[in-house]
Amino acid sequence: MKNPSNTVINKLLPAFAFLVLALSLNLQAKKEEGTPAQVYTASQTAEFKTLATATLDALNAGKKEEMVTKLTDLETAWDAKESDLKPKDEATWTIIDKTLDKGISSLRSSKYKPEKGKAALESLISELTAATKQ
Repeated sequence: MKNPSNTVINKLLPAFAFLVLALSLNLQAKKEEGTPAQVYTASQTAEFKTLATATLDALNAGKKEEMVTKLTDLETAWDAKESDLKPKDEATWTIIDKTLDKGISSLRSSKYKPEKGKAALESLISELTAATKQ
């Protein structure tokens, strides 16, 4: 004769395991969308903040050609430091990288969207500040 409690447990166990997996994936996704962790030194973020601010200043001044040049400099500098920064905290690096990508796609594409680009650059500067150890 089967033990009824074992039958219930055996039926519920896969559903419980699935629920735990789904929750852990959701938490990871939220972490990647959230606030950057303070994992970088001021010297590691200074160049990016300077370039992002210069890009934003050129955008606000209506100097599109200069803004595109500064944005390219920012992208190049960020990409060059990926191997140093990403291993410190992949989620933080991904948050910042996605924000930079939003700025690039808004400001350098054929579908120029300065307001979205401005918002992305402002967010980028905030994220870099949040990711910098105090």
